[in-house]
Amino acid sequence: IRWLPHGRSFIVVDAKKFEKDVMPKYFGHRMLFKSFLRQVNLWGFKRITHGKDAGSYYHQLFLRRKPGLTRMMERIKSDERGRKPMSNPQEEPDFYELAKKRPLPL
Repeated sequence: IRWLPHGRSFIVVDAKKFEKDVMPKYFGHRMLFKSFLRQVNLWGFKRITHGKDAGSYYHQLFLRRKPGLTRMMERIKSDERGRKPMSNPQEEPDFYELAKKRPLPL
């Protein structure tokens, strides 16, 4: 798992290795990668489907070197869940352009 250069999204580079080495350490039990992705979605992360960042996940309160923001994150309540609308690549953020205007600490 790693941050992308702009620090606004992360990507899991090797899902099998992440499942085997990282998840037991931080989740305390053997968990499938699919379950991890379910949790990511329940916390409101969105997946980027096109461009340089395709396959990465982002949340407006999950930024590199800004751990205090995560205290404001809320898990999506069960009554707010439902079918997610199809992603629209035209609505996906361009974090590289945003980083030029508002860079995050390295």
